[in-house]
Amino acid sequence: MKFPRQARLKSRRTIASLFVRGTPTQSNYPLRVVYRAVDEPRPGAAPYQVTFVVPKRKFKRATDRNRLKRRMREAYRLHQDLLPAGPPRHYALLFMYTGGEEQPFALIERKMIKLLRRVQHRLPDPQ
Repeated sequence: MKFPRQARLKSRRTIASLFVRGTPTQSNYPLRVVYRAVDEPRPGAAPYQVTFVVPKRKFKRATDRNRLKRRMREAYRLHQDLLPAGPPRHYALLFMYTGGEEQPFALIERKMIKLLRRVQHRLPDPQ
C-alpha cells in the first residue's frame, strides 16, 4: 500500500487541536498515538490523515528526528490496513515518538502494529 499525499495531515489547526483536545491517547513505548474525529474534512481527504512527531528536546539533530519519522511512517504505511476501511467519520491521527533513545525499525514496527490494533478497537465499526 502507498502513503498518498491526501493521507498526510498538514493542517496546523488540526494538529494543534490534537494536542489540546485529542482523546483518547494510546501509548506503547516508545510510541504514542493521539486521534480525533475531524469535524469538517477537506474535500478529497483520506479517511485517516496522519502526522508523525519526534520531539526536538530529546533529539537535537534533525537527521535523527527525520530518521525516526521515516521509520514510523514506513511502519504505518505497511500496516495501515489494520484500521477500519470505511469509517463513518474522518479521523486525524498523530503518532509521537516518546522514547529517549533511537530504536531499530523492527521494534518500532511491532509497537506500531499494537497501537493500530488498539485504535481499531476504539473506533466505531463502519456499517
